[in-house]
Amino acid sequence: MRLKRPKPAADSEASLIPLINVVFLLLIFFMLAGRLAPTESLALAPLRSDSPQSARAAPLVLLIDRTGQISLDGELLDETTLAERVAERLADGPSHLQIKADATLEALRLVDLLERLRAAGAEDIDLLTLAREE
Repeated sequence: MRLKRPKPAADSEASLIPLINVVFLLLIFFMLAGRLAPTESLALAPLRSDSPQSARAAPLVLLIDRTGQISLDGELLDETTLAERVAERLADGPSHLQIKADATLEALRLVDLLERLRAAGAEDIDLLTLAREE
């Protein structure tokens, strides 16, 4: 009489290894290839506001940090070059300007910047803020 050898039980962990490899490869690919949002050229802590506003799509975005460093559409500028660049961009057609300012920026510095922008021809300016937390 011949005895049959029992078949070894299928190793359930071994069948999961290729799946785990694929998942990790996809994870690494998306971590390297993708980004959630474009990064800003300056680190800011946004202002807070009581009035809810929706931001309009704007071709001109101006960032100003707490030290007064200015970035226009990702390009760092000094205050003298800023007026020239804004005037050049607004000459192409009517457009509005969005300003993202750091919450710790001095108010007088922001008022001075707004006056310079108005003198350069900017008429439609939005100061972007976040809603206050209650």
